Amino acid sequence: MADPRSRTLVILIALSLILIGAPSAAHARGKSPAGAAALSLVLPGLGEFYAGGRRSARFFLVTEGILWSGMATFRFLESYRVDAYHAHAAAHAGIRLKNMPESFIKEVGDFESIYERNRRERFLAGEHADLRTETDDRIWEWDTEASRIEFLELRSKATSAEQKAFLFIGGLIFNRFASALNAASIARKSRTRDTDVSFLVDPRGGLYASIRRGF
Repeated sequence: MADPRSRTLVILIALSLILIGAPSAAHARGKSPAGAAALSLVLPGLGEFYAGGRRSARFFLVTEGILWSGMATFRFLESYRVDAYHAHAAAHAGIRLKNMPESFIKEVGDFESIYERNRRERFLAGEHADLRTETDDRIWEWDTEASRIEFLELRSKATSAEQKAFLFIGGLIFNRFASALNAASIARKSRTRDTDVSFLVDPRGGLYASIRRGF
């Protein structure tokens, strides 16, 4: 039979390996990377909070709030400027632009009047000219050239606000994907590897320790 002191030494070595190099099998396995990523796609920062990364969770939540505020601001500004150039056209060109197609609105800014527009079309296309119908709801004629130029400037500002709002929408999409990747990374780092330790007794004498680690 093996010396009891040898058995004690084997046991001490096995316990040392467990304490130094291997986490306990009872230790929590951590959070799901896929689950963390899915939560962040819904709301940036939520996946980090679930995975335990509270500092980055605050960062992504604050970024999300800033992006939503920026988008809402430029959407409001766009709507305000659209109303402004509509009102300007009604006051100085005698035309209501509500529900008019974009191509028509562009021509209102490009030409002094519908008559000038149709004259130019006849000159360029002759009998194949695509003429605007000169009905009361489609006739425009600017009172001054300065009024037409101001209309173009107001419309340009509205378009600029619309483009900036789209940039913020792009930022919102990017923030979600960045948060999802970050949350998955935090969750992945939180996961631990299982360690299974077992002791075997040799019938011929002696005690052996078996350590199995899962990856």
